[in-house]
Amino acid sequence: MRRVALVWLLLWTGVALAGESRVNLWPLFFYARSPGVERLEALGPLFYRYRNGRESSVSLRPLVSWVNRRDSGERDLYFLSPLGHYHAEGTWRHLRLVPLFSYDWETEEKEGTPASSHTYFPVFWGRTAEGEGYWGVFPIYGTMRDRFGYDEIRFVLWPLYSRATVDGDRSTNILWPIFNYSRGPTLSGFKIWPLWGFREKRGEYRRSFFLWPVFIWETRYAEGRPTLEKRMVWPLYVREETPTYRRRIYLWPFFQHVRGRDGDFEQWDFPWPFVQIQRGEDRRGFRLWPLFGFREAPDHRSNFVLWPLFFGEELRRGPEEEVGGRFLLLSSYRRIVRHGRERERFLRVWPLFVHWRRTVSGESLFYFPALLPFYDEGLERNLGPLLRLFEVYRFADGRRYVRLLWGLYRYETGAGESVQELAFLLSYRRTPRGRALEILDGLVGIYRTASGTGLRLLWFIRLGPSV
Repeated sequence: MRRVALVWLLLWTGVALAGESRVNLWPLFFYARSPGVERLEALGPLFYRYRNGRESSVSLRPLVSWVNRRDSGERDLYFLSPLGHYHAEGTWRHLRLVPLFSYDWETEEKEGTPASSHTYFPVFWGRTAEGEGYWGVFPIYGTMRDRFGYDEIRFVLWPLYSRATVDGDRSTNILWPIFNYSRGPTLSGFKIWPLWGFREKRGEYRRSFFLWPVFIWETRYAEGRPTLEKRMVWPLYVREETPTYRRRIYLWPFFQHVRGRDGDFEQWDFPWPFVQIQRGEDRRGFRLWPLFGFREAPDHRSNFVLWPLFFGEELRRGPEEEVGGRFLLLSSYRRIVRHGRERERFLRVWPLFVHWRRTVSGESLFYFPALLPFYDEGLERNLGPLLRLFEVYRFADGRRYVRLLWGLYRYETGAGESVQELAFLLSYRRTPRGRALEILDGLVGIYRTASGTGLRLLWFIRLGPSV
């Protein structure tokens, strides 16, 4: 049966580009295969399959898309976008469905037992690399191991009781955040919030408060030396001291003064966020919010006009420079230059269109309208094509695809040839050797070459020279 169907499709093949097999029965079915590229569509934009040398993908819109990136070995499944996502990379796997669950695991054993974690909120369970299991039902009871930077976390009727342990240091909470008691080789602390409390991690920090958040003291350390000292009588006065700058805040957060230790930088806010002035040896800035503002540093520049309507930003990373910004809230642009030569540019004018171009290779994309307010690959694959009425694709090898109304009209070029199709009703092909016009994909057709004019009747009968 499969062989019969394949033979029928080959016989039905209408006009096509050189080296391409092509069948257009839109909206039921469309198929095109050329060297290195294969496309299959069914039921308009609802089913789509695409293959090339770098990627193969299958989409059943708007529900699910599967992508296999052959160049990187990564595989992705996007479902119920943007909530569901499965990602496979090497031996690592990740599965999530926001907000119900999140699951990470390894598929091959490296040393010992592969670690795994499962979260189907409020239920979770897992196993450490040493083979220790854990489980819980939040907030009733649970134990976690090797999660969130701790060796172990236990809770019972949270926030009634919880305990976290790391490297022998143990922190216990009763009626979190009111009571805390911490002890260990490097940790000590006690808290009755908001009346009084202290906490010290030897060699890292020392914190204390009285009538939180009015009186707060904090000191941070690195290599045995203080890197930050903060004293606060909130909201009247805040003082910060570091090896590189001094900060004073009065009537937080309105009035602020920052000064570099070497006198190479100063910043004033009076009052924040409306007026800000920055100046220094290699940077400067001014802000009159929400009217306009700018900041300049050796590797970064940013500005805004009529916040939040217009933002601009420029980044420099060695020989590469990136210029971008946002305007009218949901529209954006980006331009990347390397060694003085443009590499890529992107423009989204929401909700009208998106245009992307890779200058070096000549690849580009344009579509209208652009109704999605932000970029998410799952949404772009599962929902985006259903919302686009007009699309133009250009490829590095010179091919170009134009599609209108999900494929009702197509115009495709490549290797000096072109083909235009109005579903299966009408098609026109132009090549260096001649031209061909067909109705109902070959029921009736006429073509002209340097050798003369010919006819095609009833799909299979050809009279005259070949195209």
